Amino acid sequence: MTLLASTWLLMAVVMCGFAWVAGKRLAALSLPLAVALAAFAIYVPTGTPRFTRPPAGKYAVLGSRIDVNIAIYVLLDNVNGAPVYYRLPYTNSQANALQAAKDGSPDGQGITANIDGEGGAQFDGPPPVQGDPPKTPETPTVSIP
Repeated sequence: MTLLASTWLLMAVVMCGFAWVAGKRLAALSLPLAVALAAFAIYVPTGTPRFTRPPAGKYAVLGSRIDVNIAIYVLLDNVNGAPVYYRLPYTNSQANALQAAKDGSPDGQGITANIDGEGGAQFDGPPPVQGDPPKTPETPTVSIP
């Protein structure tokens, strides 16, 4: 990521310098805007979490990682578009709710997130399994009289 940002910065400085030397005011004034748009276009597909909060609504949680006392990273799908990777602020209650939902869903399916307007999240999923399921007695395949 550092190499990518350094390359972009070097290209931006060189392009702005060429525009300044060329003396074309329109190019010199519009080039920084074009460089900012290019930086955004480079940043979006890198797989880094969004720096904005997710909009309010109900989402399906496709994947998550909890970094204790740092952040909660979640891949959210609202079914209207492509899933988006977000970095949510860490709170004990949100981390415990997400972990309980993950524990109740062994294959990771069925976990939902309700995001409120302030960026808070409530996670829900199937309840965790309690104890062993009852076993059915086996019937013998061969019976000897």
